[in-house]
Amino acid sequence: MPAPLFESSFLQDTLKPSATSPRSITLSNGVQMSLLQKGVLKISPPADAKQAKHMVISSAVHGNETAPIEMVDDLASQIASESIVPQHHLLLIIAHPKAILAEERFVETNLNRLFGDADYPQSEELALAVSLKEQVTQFWQDVPMASRWHLDMHCSIRASKHYTFAISPQSAYPTRQKEFIDFMQNAGIEAVLLSEEPSSTFSWFSSSKFGAQAATLELGQVAKFGHNDMSKLAQFHKAFLELVQSIESSTATDMITYQVDSSIYRENMDFEFYFDKALPNFSRFAEGEELGKDGDKALTMPVEQGGVVFPNPNVELKQRAALIVKPCATRYVDNQLTVID
Repeated sequence: MPAPLFESSFLQDTLKPSATSPRSITLSNGVQMSLLQKGVLKISPPADAKQAKHMVISSAVHGNETAPIEMVDDLASQIASESIVPQHHLLLIIAHPKAILAEERFVETNLNRLFGDADYPQSEELALAVSLKEQVTQFWQDVPMASRWHLDMHCSIRASKHYTFAISPQSAYPTRQKEFIDFMQNAGIEAVLLSEEPSSTFSWFSSSKFGAQAATLELGQVAKFGHNDMSKLAQFHKAFLELVQSIESSTATDMITYQVDSSIYRENMDFEFYFDKALPNFSRFAEGEELGKDGDKALTMPVEQGGVVFPNPNVELKQRAALIVKPCATRYVDNQLTVID
């Protein structure tokens, strides 16, 4: 019997200060597990797996968003103990160990704003972003585009009118295929935001550069380890494990679709929102209603039925301080979820 891959668990080994030496094992069921670097675990299904996808499943891009970390760690443990047998190639990621230990979103700057093509200043997070981009690129090398999936799992800072929701990033590729949208519905994702604005997030990197079926998944609100209400994520967790095992699910729920109308970027140090700091995501404002100010510029709601998502007046200069969204109707065109104008 081979030696266990982990001394404690995927998460606990990732959080240890010592360096991680790459190592691999083959389980008795034929599953191969390879620890590529600290926080990056590659899993290959048994040789007889049919129509296997190559799925990136990432967590801890923000270190204090613990529910996704717990789910990724649980998945690694269940596979290592042979409790479940994955039918897809997996790249499991616990992205930011130092931020996890600090119980903060980041150490120097927001990691989820560093996956674009810009020339970013050197930082702890930039080194992580470069490393993760390299791992994903290698994982998807010579893999058909249709087989590339990426679930980048997060938690919202604030409460939300939708407990779970997803952001489908902009891409020139058909990255909103029915199978992927069906998974989100099966998983109880309450709403999906369709963005057509280039970004610099991890899921945008995967969708725009590799044509992956990719989304940023917001799973509840930030909480400390052991304090997440996992009962509210039970449908997602069930569908997540079924996806990995290629078990068909029939628990689809209705999902509201929003179109991202625009983004608010912070341009000045004198920046604020006028609404309550605890205002839930997706709260609506009348068209023309004042939202705040950026220097001498008034920030107003530009659309009817407009809602505000991810408002954060404390972001760094030039970074996104909020999304403006509006409900939209959709249909499938050539198997791709498409907004009806």
